[in-house]
Amino acid sequence: MTINDLQAFIMVYELRHISNAAVELHLSQSELSKRMRALETELNVKLLDTYNKRRLKITPAGETFYHHAQTIITDYEAMLHDLAPNRPTTFKKLTVGSIPVSGQYNIAKKIAEFDAAHPEVAFKLIEAEGDQVIDQLLAGQLQAAIIRDTQTHQLQPTEFLKQPLLSDELMIILPVDHPLANQLTIRIQDLAQQKIATLPPGSGVYEPINGLFARQGLTPQFFFESTHIETLLGMLGQTNVTFLFKQSVLPFMNDQFVMRSLAIPFISQLNFVYPQRSGNQLLTDLIDFLTVRAQVNN
Repeated sequence: MTINDLQAFIMVYELRHISNAAVELHLSQSELSKRMRALETELNVKLLDTYNKRRLKITPAGETFYHHAQTIITDYEAMLHDLAPNRPTTFKKLTVGSIPVSGQYNIAKKIAEFDAAHPEVAFKLIEAEGDQVIDQLLAGQLQAAIIRDTQTHQLQPTEFLKQPLLSDELMIILPVDHPLANQLTIRIQDLAQQKIATLPPGSGVYEPINGLFARQGLTPQFFFESTHIETLLGMLGQTNVTFLFKQSVLPFMNDQFVMRSLAIPFISQLNFVYPQRSGNQLLTDLIDFLTVRAQVNN
């Protein structure tokens, strides 16, 4: 078996669906099914129960294999990170793309500090929407990107290294006079009849909202999209809510709004992503710098 096979199984495990996992992995359904059968043959155990074509089940052996696969992948990524300093730093320019949160998370300030300590390299930080950042990364126009884990599905897991920088919680934002404002936590079922203002697809917020509703057999009633948080807040009323990550919305909060956690909290990581085999001392130093600063600020 290969690292690619382990990543493929992890994707199947998390999505519980061969076709959906194949789309995320950029494979045909038949190729992914073939890989899963080859794993089962090599291990001489049944990992997947595909009797239910709509939603496959993971066998007890599959649960055990999943946890070991995660450990192996974690060790593999740690190995690549540790090998990076042995690759010569050839960057004269380092361009990093980021979703529009560099202000709220103090990322721009941190990179400016790192830039000042490395005058031999021309740094540039470019903010754009998630899909644009990913397209530029895939096209080789960026050496690295800062995006949410909910936005990384287009990136082959065995080609890009994803280093967590910090975590944030997806919150429900609503007016203080909203009927649900008195609840400390809110269930997705409570929002079945609510209209939702949202950041657009590719934002890293739109996608988990769809997923959270789908798990309850519901469809979110999106009625307004904007890339501007203050505009979303301006659309809220007694039958409208929005979902935003806590740290990104805090600068825009005032006494007219409250934020509430989901009954089952949804936590997302902000990741520093770069091509695995392009990692070098400069990139790992930058990751370590950002990670340490994030821990200090938290």
